[in-house]
Amino acid sequence: MRILIFTKCFLIDSLQSATLSAVSLPFSPIKLICLIVWVYLCLYIVQYIQFSPLVSKNHRAIAGVAAFFAGPILLFALIIIDAVRKSAEGRRSTFEIIKEHLQNMVANIRPSSFARPKDESAIRLLDSSGTELKQIYGHGDHRRQDKHILDLTEQIIADALEQRASDILIDPKDDATYTIRLRIDGVLRMVKQLDTDTSKAIINSIKAVSSMDISEKRRPQDGAFIAKKADTTASFRVASAGVLNGEKLSIRVLNQNAGSFRLLDIGITKNQLAIIEDAVNKPSGMVLICGPTGSGKTTTMYAMLNHIDRFTRNIITVEDPIEAFLPETSQIEVNPKADITFAKSLRSILRQDPDVICVGEIRDEETAEIALRAAQTGHLVLATIHCDSHAMALVRLLDLGVSPLLLSSGISLLISQRLLRCLCNRCKRPAQLSQGIMQEFQRKGISYTNVFQAAGCKQCGQTGYFGRTAVCDLLTVTDRLKAGIAQNKALIAELRTEGKKKGISNLRREGLRKVVSGVTSLEELKRVVG
Repeated sequence: MRILIFTKCFLIDSLQSATLSAVSLPFSPIKLICLIVWVYLCLYIVQYIQFSPLVSKNHRAIAGVAAFFAGPILLFALIIIDAVRKSAEGRRSTFEIIKEHLQNMVANIRPSSFARPKDESAIRLLDSSGTELKQIYGHGDHRRQDKHILDLTEQIIADALEQRASDILIDPKDDATYTIRLRIDGVLRMVKQLDTDTSKAIINSIKAVSSMDISEKRRPQDGAFIAKKADTTASFRVASAGVLNGEKLSIRVLNQNAGSFRLLDIGITKNQLAIIEDAVNKPSGMVLICGPTGSGKTTTMYAMLNHIDRFTRNIITVEDPIEAFLPETSQIEVNPKADITFAKSLRSILRQDPDVICVGEIRDEETAEIALRAAQTGHLVLATIHCDSHAMALVRLLDLGVSPLLLSSGISLLISQRLLRCLCNRCKRPAQLSQGIMQEFQRKGISYTNVFQAAGCKQCGQTGYFGRTAVCDLLTVTDRLKAGIAQNKALIAELRTEGKKKGISNLRREGLRKVVSGVTSLEELKRVVG
């Protein structure tokens, strides 16, 4: 009995002490809760402003600062304005839209730690600042339609990476349908067709994570985002444009493995390897890689840089964009909006004591002249240019306005390149050659026993091809050729007429060697080289 009385007295005293201590607190718990809610709303409105079409890009910084002082007021003002605007379109009532915004805001209060554990095998899309796509959208799992769009967007990117795609194209087929195509091994494949509403939502998702204006449908825009899956990371470049029946989105998958390629990995022969190694080991001169878009010029340039000792030589690159990270290398990315061009970057590079200069692409006379003069003054210069053959590369530089004397003294090696699809080793089969082709092989003394053709299986997606290899034509600029370029105008005229034919013929001969060794097919050689 005494124990019960003692316990009862102890509990009463404890409650009284707790009540007195609560009354004597130096702050009000209600005010503290209100302050926390106010700070949360301020942070929420800052994120809301960054992706709201109601605030232009020019005023987002000012609106973000104002949000810290009048966050909830500005938030509810934007919600009401957005609700009135959408209601004016005649879709839903103003109160329904306001209720929807408030539900989304409440859903985001739930801490991420209480959410279900993340699947490490799932892909995550992030913008340049590291914010996930789902956070940018600001929707919870209760929004089934939005979750479906986000999952579908992630699935498209994941499928593209799994199938080794280099580009993803989302464009309207007609008023009601969009197509999704992947460029795999240089060839486009249509993988999916979606209705217009779903496709527009996917495009908006990708534009949002790429820091693009989702309200702008006609003006061309550029952006970038990254994707993470477990320990791997992939980078993407995005370009949008208004086209007939809607908006087109092009996504370039940057080759993250280019920084680890070697010269033998790209498919060149041992004789060609010796010539290229001799050129990149020299202290000066220009190695110019030419070919059409998508011919692997940048990958070859990275392979050359990987051959150079980056610890003892100062290497600086100017690229648009930077496609892979190279350790012990200074990489500069071109940004016309910030007035960072190839020519201006090259001028600054020459004041940074470089040994090797890498120019992503020669596009104008100024860039060509600075690069060639650098090659004259004791620098090794690696560069690319868009043209069909090495002979046409010389003509292109002359057409840009480069003097023949500067061109002849600066350039040392020209490489013309194409990419051929490799036959799938699982399903390739002996080629059924016509009588005329067999007689042509016999006349030239070429064995055709190892000539194969494409078949198709599950591994190669029923195409018969898996992966690509380079076929190159090399031209060493000798002293005789330099003298001809500098003095003989007839040689320049000959390059215009005969140089392209000769270059294509050399490429065809190099490609034919890969055909008779069973690497690729005659049909693929004809498609790429002609």
